Amino acid sequence: MPALQARLAAVTRFAAHLRELGPANFLYSDGSALFAHGHRRAQANGSIAPPGLWRLQRSCPVDPDTLARAGVHLETTAEPQRLALMASVPLADEPWRPLLEGEVIAIEDGLELAP
Repeated sequence: MPALQARLAAVTRFAAHLRELGPANFLYSDGSALFAHGHRRAQANGSIAPPGLWRLQRSCPVDPDTLARAGVHLETTAEPQRLALMASVPLADEPWRPLLEGEVIAIEDGLELAP
């Protein structure tokens, strides 16, 4: 597999082509990293404008009992889990941050990686 920077560059070039066709927000995973591209979307006032995607990173303890009730069993550690959430609009009153128009980010293991 190519290095992360090479994969990020390829996704960034692809995103630039999609922006030529209209609003283009997407998530793509290559099995190792999650790539997110934010562009424009229909806003509450009806305009098509940025931001197209929002991100939130958090760290929290794993609750194995909740997962077990859902039929999922995970080996857990004492360390908190790291999560990266992506959404079209902020989903809660938390410090969601918008992706800039045309921004592409890479996430691995719940952490946003520097470009």
